[in-house]
Amino acid sequence: MDINATLFGQIITFAIFVWFTSKFVLPMIKSSMDKRKQVILDGLEASKKGHEKLKQAEEEAEKCLKAAKQECDNIIANANKQSGKILEDSRSSALNEKNDILVSGHRQIEQETNKVKMELQKEMAKLIIQGAEKVLAKSINAKDHASILDKFVKKL
Repeated sequence: MDINATLFGQIITFAIFVWFTSKFVLPMIKSSMDKRKQVILDGLEASKKGHEKLKQAEEEAEKCLKAAKQECDNIIANANKQSGKILEDSRSSALNEKNDILVSGHRQIEQETNKVKMELQKEMAKLIIQGAEKVLAKSINAKDHASILDKFVKKL
């Protein structure tokens, strides 16, 4: 094998190429790789923080959901109590009203009964006076008639 100037030229050219690449190209590639590495590391760190925040948010949401559920149960319990109270008040009011109506009805019945009794007594007194007139065969004047009726009603 012959070593000639071409081989030396190629060796020198290759050495210059390696020097130029290591001096100028490799630092740019290494810096862009370092930047990319840092971006990836920052992304991974942000992802971890995001997962932690997500877990905390889920726990907080679960707590809020439990609190809301408890508050809802309390509201429903209070509503049930109030509806029971309103129902009981309505029943009580209806019973009182029923009793008032019954008492009023009894009073009206008593008044009507007394009124009918008075009318019957007056009618009976008239019939008795008419019978007595026929027996006595004489007529009683209106003033005497009214006085007899009043006395008879008072006795009954």
